[in-house]
Amino acid sequence: MKIGEFANKFGLNVSTVRYYINNGLLIPVKKAEQYEFDKNCEEDMKNILKYKGYHFTIEEIQLLFFLQKTSRFKDDVVLGLCSDLLEKKRKELINEKKEMEAHILSLENEIEGMPKTVSAEETKTGIPFSFIPYLYCPRCRVPLKLDSASMAEGELLSGELWCECGYNAGIKEGMILCGKHYEDTPFKAFENIESVMAMVDQFSPSYRKLIDQTNLYMYNQIHEELENPMVIMTGPFTLNFLLAYIDKLNKKNIYIISDPSKKRLEKIQAYLSEGNYNIVYLAGEPKDLPIKEKTADIFIDDYCTVNSLFTYNTFNTENIAPILKSTATITGIFSSYTKAPKGLINFKKIQPEFKPEKMTFAGLKYGWEQGGFGNIDKKTTGYTSKNEKDYPQDVLGEQVEVIGYKARRGVKRR
Repeated sequence: MKIGEFANKFGLNVSTVRYYINNGLLIPVKKAEQYEFDKNCEEDMKNILKYKGYHFTIEEIQLLFFLQKTSRFKDDVVLGLCSDLLEKKRKELINEKKEMEAHILSLENEIEGMPKTVSAEETKTGIPFSFIPYLYCPRCRVPLKLDSASMAEGELLSGELWCECGYNAGIKEGMILCGKHYEDTPFKAFENIESVMAMVDQFSPSYRKLIDQTNLYMYNQIHEELENPMVIMTGPFTLNFLLAYIDKLNKKNIYIISDPSKKRLEKIQAYLSEGNYNIVYLAGEPKDLPIKEKTADIFIDDYCTVNSLFTYNTFNTENIAPILKSTATITGIFSSYTKAPKGLINFKKIQPEFKPEKMTFAGLKYGWEQGGFGNIDKKTTGYTSKNEKDYPQDVLGEQVEVIGYKARRGVKRR
């Protein structure tokens, strides 16, 4: 039989079969530049798989084959050598079994000792009292009025925010609920999107590594600026930068985390519940956030603009830029699909209104420039692999470029 049929018969790929040929474990006949596998090859393959099951190395299997084929097991010395090899492996497996049982017991203890999921009651936090002067009407740009306020330990837990123009937002269990917010997120690119970590788990290990490397780049762009407490903003649709780096940042910072989905914010709130951080959670669309202009010192673009474009057909820079101070810094991550057009089009199958042609770094750069952020530096962290699916919408053979960038207000670079 030919190599493809032979590989399929044993549940292997062709490259694995060639590997065994190159190591002298399989000796097929070659006819017209093609391998022909006979019954002897089948027996050899069965023995290879058997010995691999015994955890023999390729070198040990080569020795067993050599002893077997040169003596046909009719020599007492050879039989003794083979018996010794098998007995040695048996003892190794017994020791491995004991170690494995110890590891299993340790894992069971680890599982038993895992912290339990915190309840909604335990994750309740409030809006820092010091942030109340920054609550402004997004339409009129005037301070919002606060009614029916409930406070505890210097935090605002509940109340009603309103403006004479008709704008209103509620405060419930320490979270600001804008007039238009959602229970479930409008961003539908991945399964389990409500859970920040579950979404990242759908990326391949190599893609996650690129994201981790870019997050480190982002942290390095801002950590020197954090000697004094600052207001740091992220969202909507942020991933896990803050989850990984918030403990490395100044403990006295105030964080603004926004998302259209109340449920998703509650997940983030649960992740960060034990840190005693100063966090303002805002459930609402970017254009509806009740934050005073020029409030935030830093904006963390943790895939916020990319995911906004996918959901709203805009990077939302026009809604974010006014909230940032004149001295503000933006640092972020961007995925460029220049080398992955088919993969990008796959997103349109999920969100029909999405316009793939807008997903370019030049488009994002232009959006920030319109908000006065003309000094933009970028760094390519790397490319995803052509040989595996790095994310659910990926197409084999295409590569996504992962970019880190930093922007400041200032004169547009030529």
